[in-house]
Amino acid sequence: MNIGEKIRELRVAKLMTQSELAGSHITRNMLSCIENGTAQPSLSTILYIASRLNVPAGFLLAEEGDEVVYRKMNSFANIKRAYTAGDWYGCRSLCLSGCPEPDDEISLLLAECDAGIAAEEFWHGRLRSSCRFFDEALSYAEKTVYQTGHIEAEVRVYFRYMQRLSPTLYSDMLDEERELSLRVVSPFAAYTDALEALDEGRRESAELFLKTADADSFFARHLEARLLMEQKAFFDAKGILLSLLNAEEPLNEIGLYTVLCELEICCRETDDYKGAYNYASEKVVLLEQLLKEI
Repeated sequence: MNIGEKIRELRVAKLMTQSELAGSHITRNMLSCIENGTAQPSLSTILYIASRLNVPAGFLLAEEGDEVVYRKMNSFANIKRAYTAGDWYGCRSLCLSGCPEPDDEISLLLAECDAGIAAEEFWHGRLRSSCRFFDEALSYAEKTVYQTGHIEAEVRVYFRYMQRLSPTLYSDMLDEERELSLRVVSPFAAYTDALEALDEGRRESAELFLKTADADSFFARHLEARLLMEQKAFFDAKGILLSLLNAEEPLNEIGLYTVLCELEICCRETDDYKGAYNYASEKVVLLEQLLKEI
């Protein structure tokens, strides 16, 4: 890309007309000639145009290899700002537009952003999209020399949980055979561990979770209900589940599906077959929504 092409690309990206960029230093016709490659700007003109475009003059003069560095430098303040604010979509967009060929640092940021987006998609009930972003996170993680074990560990937790919802939710990138020394320390990871232990008839993880977790959290209340169900106390478990369902703050789609599944069981075990049928029907409709391609 020659200097004129760079100037035109930056001007268009900043939504500037040729007259606005030319200002009082050069004519619009001269700028048009520079952008078309039929005229070469002087050093003073390059410095002027660079200041108007808010880029280093070195970026306009750089060879192709150095151009990548300048693009990154020009974008990095905004990238850092978006990343610090937890704006995963914005940060990802800035990384891709500012660094079309990501280096190690940008690849790490993209992996972190994709993992953040995937988690948000999960909790909003867009599970197919969540799977895609988690796989993209793993793909970028493979391209950087930085340590990314924490990203893979987090991705594994989410896919373990999604497998509970549907076997069609899986990763094309995750190596299940590979052992990780890192473990995710988060309420969701501990909750997932406890659920899996309960599935195997082991109560210890759930009981330990309840000793340390926020007693009013969804995770704790659901595990409390599950433990009661293990003890065949289905009426008591049903009471907890209904309190979650009718809480002032609505459940997210994942929590709602979980509660509907458990209520179906509790109703069936307490001979409330109409309730079991209604909750089962709601559960099926919601699962179709969760698995819908977006």
